[in-house]
Amino acid sequence: MVTLLVLFSAIGSTLFFALLVAHDFLPTIRTAARMNVQVGDAIVYRKQKVSTRPGPRAYAVRPAGQGDTYSYFVDKFWTVENVLRDGRIVVMTRTKKHHYLRSDDPNLRKAGLIVRLRYRNRFPELLEAA
Repeated sequence: MVTLLVLFSAIGSTLFFALLVAHDFLPTIRTAARMNVQVGDAIVYRKQKVSTRPGPRAYAVRPAGQGDTYSYFVDKFWTVENVLRDGRIVVMTRTKKHHYLRSDDPNLRKAGLIVRLRYRNRFPELLEAA
């Protein structure tokens, strides 16, 4: 009986962890539906950039047609500061800049548990109103 219980808990915890990792890291098919975000939520924004030298966090790097520059993506870790009535959200960067984004932007996603833990130092903390 004890061995069955240990086996069940090992399989269950392994399955739970695998589903958690799959939810955070596997690409999902996104619809144009608006995300349900609240103030203080951690989000990840996939920003496209072009330069002659991609940085270490760049992924999906592709050379330009003439080979002078590269096109690539970089993940930005932001925090939701406000949700506007028209559906746009105001996000804050680590350098305290603000960006207005549509909640149905395909480059925008909520940060999952593993992403929030792994990159916890990259998400800005909101300042409380005095």
